[in-house]
Amino acid sequence: MLNQVLRKAVCAAFLALPLSISFATEAYKSAADIPVEVFFKRVDYRSLVLSPDGKTLAAVVPLKNRGNLVLIDVATRKAEVITSSDRFDVASLEWVGNKYLMFRVADGQDASGRFNYKGSYYYDVDGKQVQELESTDGDKKNNIHITSILSHVGGDSPVAIVTMNGRSKEFEDVYTFNFKTRRSKLMTFESPGRTVGWELDTKDRPRIAIRDELRPAKGQPQMTTYWHLPIGAEKWEKIFESSSYKDKVNYQILGFDNDDRTLYVSANLDGRDKMAVYKYDTTTKKFGDVVAEDDIFDVDQSSAGARLIRDPDPKNRKVYGIAYQGIMPKRIWLGDNPAKAIVDMVNGALPSTYNSISISEIGDKALVRSSSDVEAGTYYLYDAGKKSLELVLKERDWADPKIMAERKPIAFKARDGLPIYGYLTLPRGVEAKNLPLIVNIHGGPMVRGYHFESWGRWPEAQFFASRGYAVLELEPRGSEGSGMKNFTSGWKQWGGTMQDDLSDGALFLVQEGIVDKNRMGLLGGSYGGYASLQGMVKNPELWQCADSSVAVSDLGLLQNVTWSDTAEYGDAATGGYLANEFTKWVGDSTNDAALFELRSPARNADKVKGPIMLSMGSDDRRVPLIHGEKMRDALLKAGKQLDYKVYPEEGHGFNRDVSVFDLYHRGEKFFANCLKKK
Repeated sequence: MLNQVLRKAVCAAFLALPLSISFATEAYKSAADIPVEVFFKRVDYRSLVLSPDGKTLAAVVPLKNRGNLVLIDVATRKAEVITSSDRFDVASLEWVGNKYLMFRVADGQDASGRFNYKGSYYYDVDGKQVQELESTDGDKKNNIHITSILSHVGGDSPVAIVTMNGRSKEFEDVYTFNFKTRRSKLMTFESPGRTVGWELDTKDRPRIAIRDELRPAKGQPQMTTYWHLPIGAEKWEKIFESSSYKDKVNYQILGFDNDDRTLYVSANLDGRDKMAVYKYDTTTKKFGDVVAEDDIFDVDQSSAGARLIRDPDPKNRKVYGIAYQGIMPKRIWLGDNPAKAIVDMVNGALPSTYNSISISEIGDKALVRSSSDVEAGTYYLYDAGKKSLELVLKERDWADPKIMAERKPIAFKARDGLPIYGYLTLPRGVEAKNLPLIVNIHGGPMVRGYHFESWGRWPEAQFFASRGYAVLELEPRGSEGSGMKNFTSGWKQWGGTMQDDLSDGALFLVQEGIVDKNRMGLLGGSYGGYASLQGMVKNPELWQCADSSVAVSDLGLLQNVTWSDTAEYGDAATGGYLANEFTKWVGDSTNDAALFELRSPARNADKVKGPIMLSMGSDDRRVPLIHGEKMRDALLKAGKQLDYKVYPEEGHGFNRDVSVFDLYHRGEKFFANCLKKK
């Protein structure tokens, strides 16, 4: 009965925004009619956050070609513009009580989706003022470098418990910080030192410290150690350690239960291939049984976004479940509880989407975000008293689920038997038979690149599916999140078996009759750009063309270019990432010279057959422009077909609308020419 009430209560959007930030929406009959400028425009609304009292919504909207902050009064449905920058995007939001809102700004995102942060601010709701905490401009001496908010007092209090770089530029401590007075008080004077992360218990006491150890010598991993402070004790004790090579037991702390003794830890204990969540008793120092695990993916924070589901009552904070991204978004419940009851009610009303829920401090309201492979993101407000669910807004009002492409999980075995997983997006209304294929390759590559709901800043799979292509997005070996074996089997396999996994995925679709073997192309940025180029070199008979951006073209350059940002990580004695982890995971330009010669596309351009589209950023410091220039020169010298363009004022990933629109206009035309019906 309640589910029927909820369904009937879903009504038309109630938000009336000022004309300056309103958006005209056109109804499209098919996704093929949606232009590039609509697919890749900034999201209409994102990062909605409900205040603890449930009275105000904070959101980021496109304004002046940037993402700017607005506040929305839930009762009156009126919106107020808080920022109107034409230089930076508001990248993250977090309420501190009901009267202060901290936010960080960034100059767009890089190719992997990471924000390029440029400062942090907060908004005083009563004073109606934006206050600066930290900026890359102006007087840096007065910067207050808050790295995270761990907790806040609640109600209207301006006090939060935060991590700050107060005593050190490199390492964090825990402080209480008053956003009204801007005064702070150190809580971790007796810390273990070299701390890069902290965990509070449910009474807001710093109880876990994460410490970066000095690398003992070149060729050895850097260790991360985890320290525990027993209640009432003064001395910290080491409980875990992890290697930067990620080749042994790894640990991630999810948080304390409300007994402040039980710690939830993600780890791969006892030879387990994939990370699972355990209970750990901080008194006996013993692990209990597994409480959350997955057959395909690690249940961890970094790749699966694992988080604890707690009691909505902030005075209780008992852990009732664990949410994470498996092949589909999942929740694992630890018994019946108030949180599950609310989730069940919302899921009953919205059965076709995954519904993330943020409950207000007093539990009377909740903000619901529903999404799926075809639903780009819709926000609802749940009223517990009325037992109603009211439509607030859509992130992409133009993306009608009825015309969007469906996305399906895919699994196959690579030629050496290793299981490979990913997603296949197929054009809507077209028989899945003998389709042209685009293999979209994620960057990193030591990340998990894709999820079931992969809309993001650049919804590439939906765009190219709308143009009639099957789009394959895989997690080849070397990607994180699919277990230890998958990750370690990718070591020194850039352009080797990692490349074969991509080919094997495409050939699997050919074997299934879904894809035309004579119409297959590659797409990717960063490492994905490298793999796109390398595919044209290693398997020129398989791929018709490649659209590659901000791409590594020479493995030796990747290690030896001194003006890249990765060259800055490390010290003279032991070296940094490029002298240690890089040599283990990718190789060494001296010891693996023959391997680098074989697997560097710019050194093998003569093997390319089909056309290549190559796009670079003029200001890229992750993969400097020399990579593009070397590939360009080699292809032109070999007489190959090349569409080459450098985008000014862009770095490792393009953010200016004019650049993004042009990139995908070029890509649309490029693939139409090279993957047309043979």
